[in-house]
Amino acid sequence: MMEEIASEEVLELAYRWLCKQRRDSHANNDVWDLRWRWPEIRPILQRRLLAGTYRFEAVRRYRLPGETVEGWSSPDALVLKAVAIVLSRRLGPHLSGRCYHLAGRGGAKAAVRDVAQRLSANTYGFRTDVKRYYAGIDHEILFSQLQKHITDSRVLALLWAYMRRTIYDDGLFEDVTKGISLGCPLSPLMAALYLKPLDDAMADGGLFYARFMDDWVILSPTRWKLRKAIRRVNAILAELKVQKHPDKTFIGRISRGFDFLGYTFSSVGLTGIARRTVERFVERAGRLYEQGAGEERIGQYVRRWLRWAGMGLGRFDNRRINAAAAEAVSVVGIGRAMQRRPTAALVSAGGGRPGVRETAQSLWPRDRSGGLSRGRIAWNLSGGRVGRRSNFSGRISSPLRMLFADLPAVTSEDEA
Repeated sequence: MMEEIASEEVLELAYRWLCKQRRDSHANNDVWDLRWRWPEIRPILQRRLLAGTYRFEAVRRYRLPGETVEGWSSPDALVLKAVAIVLSRRLGPHLSGRCYHLAGRGGAKAAVRDVAQRLSANTYGFRTDVKRYYAGIDHEILFSQLQKHITDSRVLALLWAYMRRTIYDDGLFEDVTKGISLGCPLSPLMAALYLKPLDDAMADGGLFYARFMDDWVILSPTRWKLRKAIRRVNAILAELKVQKHPDKTFIGRISRGFDFLGYTFSSVGLTGIARRTVERFVERAGRLYEQGAGEERIGQYVRRWLRWAGMGLGRFDNRRINAAAAEAVSVVGIGRAMQRRPTAALVSAGGGRPGVRETAQSLWPRDRSGGLSRGRIAWNLSGGRVGRRSNFSGRISSPLRMLFADLPAVTSEDEA
């Protein structure tokens, strides 16, 4: 297996991936030295990998808003990507087809579509994820799973060094004895393998099951079948030494509604965007504004978020999704005009910023009465996807009502 990892084909694939991932890196990043000297560095990497003498450098820890990631040196990231490419080919046939985060499985949107399709045939659901999944993975258990599929001692030694890495954090060095690296190209594959016992058990259970990384959903037509599945899940998680997240666990009737991968589901199907997803969008947009991001950058983020929210859902009616996305955009004061050419009026409702009326008038054209109709606002917020004659104003959320509280009410003339 190491011969395949050290082959020119695999290393070139990993090299192109690294160049793309770090194309915007700082001028002092070591990726530029690797790119400059790649014809010289590649044969050295090959010799060290084949001899089993390659050693990883200390990993740097970076603290970002809401998360902590680890940054590998460019040569280490390239080697780990090469290992991931080869292991994906070897382990792929042994991993469940219901594990959607792996390459070629359709991703999160495929999981959302499959869950929505199976809701009508089931009454009860169980949705959860693992608490601090990456940080909670046991090295001994993961290594024993790898040994079942890998016999090359050089590859196993490299994988053990990847798990038992050393972290450099603000002048201090830390030896890691539990958990895998967040932000490493090999980690998604390791995360898929670690929960393979759960995938195998659910495949034999006869119930619908879908997993994306450490988030999964089980749907059942009867209560007792769901209880049996939950008992089996709890036993497997105990064996793997991980725990369900108490705040992200749903057990009960599907009609009560539950969130999965950023969307909300109920017995009628896919019903909207999850509240937490909208909150993260608003938080991110506000952070960009506070950091002084340019109008083009903010508008680009909004357009991409709107595309993510509405695309990839297949044959499902997207009207609810589009309306929810438009409403989320409106909360931070971004309309259709702002998506094209954002203004400095982002998040301008209150907080010492320009008044709501002035802000709205800078974003949307006036109606014949000299004010702004909510019908026109609804049309612009939805990017043309919500009909002018639809009762959008009746579905406006509380934050949106506060945002446009001082605007004139819609009249029949406005909606005409």
